[in-house]
Amino acid sequence: MFRTGFATVLVLLGCLLAGPAVAAYVLVGEVTDRDSYLAAVTPLADEPAVRKVVADQLSAAIDDKVPASARQLVNGSITNFVDSGEFRTAWVTLNKEVHPQLLALLRDEPGSLAVNGDAIVLDLGVLAADVKARFVADGVPLADQIPNVAAKVQVVSGSAVRQAVPAFDLLEKLSVALPVASIVLIVLGVALSARRGRTLMVAGFGLVLVTVLVILFQWLVRSQVTAKSPSPELAGPFYDALTSKVSIVLWVVCGIGGVFVIVGAFLARRAPAADPRPAADYGDQRSYRR
Repeated sequence: MFRTGFATVLVLLGCLLAGPAVAAYVLVGEVTDRDSYLAAVTPLADEPAVRKVVADQLSAAIDDKVPASARQLVNGSITNFVDSGEFRTAWVTLNKEVHPQLLALLRDEPGSLAVNGDAIVLDLGVLAADVKARFVADGVPLADQIPNVAAKVQVVSGSAVRQAVPAFDLLEKLSVALPVASIVLIVLGVALSARRGRTLMVAGFGLVLVTVLVILFQWLVRSQVTAKSPSPELAGPFYDALTSKVSIVLWVVCGIGGVFVIVGAFLARRAPAADPRPAADYGDQRSYRR
């Protein structure tokens, strides 16, 4: 009885670590690896909301630098740019510039992205050459004389990032240890249990409950990030892009938990059927001796 109770405690501890383990391993890998980061954020170039924010910021930065008679043509050229394949290429270039600064920000290192007031901003100056090339192609008057683009897109509030820095630091340090500890505790608990079927069911229910809670927490964090962001229509897609793999892995772990429940129930139903026979045989032997 004590053995099974101890095993159950180990399993429950492993389940509690499972949620943070997924977040640590997947999210840290997604953010710290440049190729993974670019693969996550590149599709944002096709999001209408992202294109609109970029177009609006570019237009606002240029409108006061061109004659009023040319503003409509300039704005149309900017719209053509963000709707073109050229913007996707430029967006990748922009995020290549952003990634090392984003890491420095999350790690609280010098050289991080600028905090403008209470907001993290992306400098669209990287797109200047591509925007001017589009102006020339669209026949904007004196396109080559338009000053460099000095537009910035506000993404996430500084307060939200400052709150995330300690959590990211901890997750990065434990990104390998947490998954290993979670798996070892669950496997060890099931192996030590005298009633493996029931212990496996506990592990399954624990995994399902923890992953659902983490998914709910992830949704609540998203709502907080977008609510505090100066550009929620941009912050939301960025958050989704960087956490989408976390959600997928969490649902996979939830499915594994469901399998554990089914297998555990099957094993638990089989176990009692094997217990009565020794007792019955022992009784038959006593009756025979009499």
